Amino acid sequence: MDELLQKDVARLTELMGGAERCVVLTGVRLGAIEETEAKAAGSSWSDVVSLEVLTAEPARFWEQWLPLAIESASRAPRAEHGAIARLQTAGVIKGLITQAVDDLHRKAGSPEVVEVHANVMSGRCDRCRDVYSLSEVVALAGAADDGVPRCTRDECGYPLRPTGTVWGEPLVESAIIKAWDLAAWCDLFVVLDTQLRTDPMAMLPSVPLKHSGRVALVGSTPTQYDRYAELVIRWPSPEVITAVAHQLAPSPLAK
Repeated sequence: MDELLQKDVARLTELMGGAERCVVLTGVRLGAIEETEAKAAGSSWSDVVSLEVLTAEPARFWEQWLPLAIESASRAPRAEHGAIARLQTAGVIKGLITQAVDDLHRKAGSPEVVEVHANVMSGRCDRCRDVYSLSEVVALAGAADDGVPRCTRDECGYPLRPTGTVWGEPLVESAIIKAWDLAAWCDLFVVLDTQLRTDPMAMLPSVPLKHSGRVALVGSTPTQYDRYAELVIRWPSPEVITAVAHQLAPSPLAK
């Protein structure tokens, strides 16, 4: 870690350690903005995995969606997810908001996560409101002639949909309300690896700024809030947040 980055990490450690109400927002995938958020909007993937395709061409939708969901579900938490979980458990981070759908924060031990897109771990029937695990959805799709998983409740058979949001529909309303409440309540809002280009999440840092809260931005790509932030660390977040956790919430296994 070079000298400038060390100074930035020390400053973030100071800010987070001194905050009474630190809230963290994480992006689609920590440390990987360029291959996820930056390319997702407007891509052929977003054209296929959309509400329009789910409604009009469900077989095409599930053919594209299931491999992505299975890949996401197979991911294991990394050191940065564990670092965030330890900072939460230690009381340094008072609220965690994420745009990720892979459930890695929970898998790493984060006690509470506001998932604005929900996650890919289940599907649901909009008619019966029954919820199916991802493994059940995979099995139902595999058994269907057209590859479309359907509700198994008697006399239903309605096509399932992902529990999480897809392109072209609003984010989870209850999660957005909670995210806005946390942003208004915090005295330090830390953004990790998100370009803040897609509404409504792009507006979230403006909430603490309007309430005299501080904003710290960590990531490899500039954002529209850089000029207003207390601290900008132009570096992928995994190395940064693990270094902060080493100081404020060290792992019991650390030597």
